[in-house]
Formats: sequence, structure tokens, C-alpha cells
Amino acid sequence: MGLFSFGSKKDKVRKMLEDNQIEVVVDQAMRDNKIVNALFELLNEKNPGIVGDSLLALTDLMGKNKDVLMRNLKKENVLKCFSLIKARNPYVKENAMMFLGFLMRENPEIFMNFRKEVIQGIKETIETGDKNDKAFALLMIREFKLSEFKSQVEELVNAEDKVILPFEGMKWVPLGDIAKETLEKLR
Repeated sequence: MGLFSFGSKKDKVRKMLEDNQIEVVVDQAMRDNKIVNALFELLNEKNPGIVGDSLLALTDLMGKNKDVLMRNLKKENVLKCFSLIKARNPYVKENAMMFLGFLMRENPEIFMNFRKEVIQGIKETIETGDKNDKAFALLMIREFKLSEFKSQVEELVNAEDKVILPFEGMKWVPLGDIAKETLEKLR
């Protein structure tokens, strides 16, 4: 590598993640937007460990300095994270849910900035996702009181499938119970 690095820092960040240096990545990301952008680029990797670690680092970064993350967040990043909710790998799926859940809860302005993308992501998730994906979509519908999804929520009220989400109190909860609570918020 040359003396001056003008391009992406994706390879550097990937190496740090492979060496289990997530905290170092987060610390550097707080000072360098290229590191943040590299984390978003790494969401397209084939290695699920790298994708999951990138999501973990992004979540940690948001907790430490949300402004850095928000400056670098683009609509394609939001959509990519929604697609990762449906990942087969549980590490990727769980970290995508954690990142998006934290992002939406801690930064409600994100919904205003990316309303169309968030609604599109929720729509795709509730239509094509598994029971856990649908439960996550219900939480987003509840969070933003998206009454346009009322009929989809009503369809899930009697679902007895138990879901496991990476949030407090969301282990082995019937999908129908989450739908009922969501429906109450939509009234």
C-alpha cells in the first residue's frame, strides 16, 4: 500500500475484524469517516462473521457517537440492513436486528429521513420473512405507529409460533402476542 491512502479502508477494517479488534475499529471510526464507510461496505461480504462483526461495530459506534454514524448513513445502507434481517446466519440476523432496532429507537429522525426505505424494508420483511423476521417488522410497525400495515398485523394476531428476538423480553414470545400489542398501538 502506498504512503497515502485515498481509497476505501475496507481491507484494513476487514483485517482488524478478523483479528477480533472491534473496539479498535469503533475508536478509529469515531475519527475517520472512511472507517464508517468501510463498515457499511463490509455488509456485502460473503463471510458472515465479517458481516456480523461489522453490524456489531456499527451498533457500538452508534451508542458512542450517533452523529458520526448518521453523517455516513445512506438509504442503501438502511435497505441492506433490512435485507440482512432475513439472513440465514443467526449471528448476522441478530446483529442486523440489534443495529436497526437501536438505530430506529435512538434516532427517530432516521424514520423521517428514510421513511420510504424503512416502509419498503418493513413491507418486504413482513411479506417474505420467517416468524422472527415478521416479529421484528411488527416491532418497527409499533415503534412508528404505521397504520398502513394494520391489515398485515391483524393477519398475525392468531399466530401461535414462538419467536426469539435479540431484545429483552423477546425470547419464546408468541408472534400473535406481539401482533396484538402492535395492533393496540395502532388504534
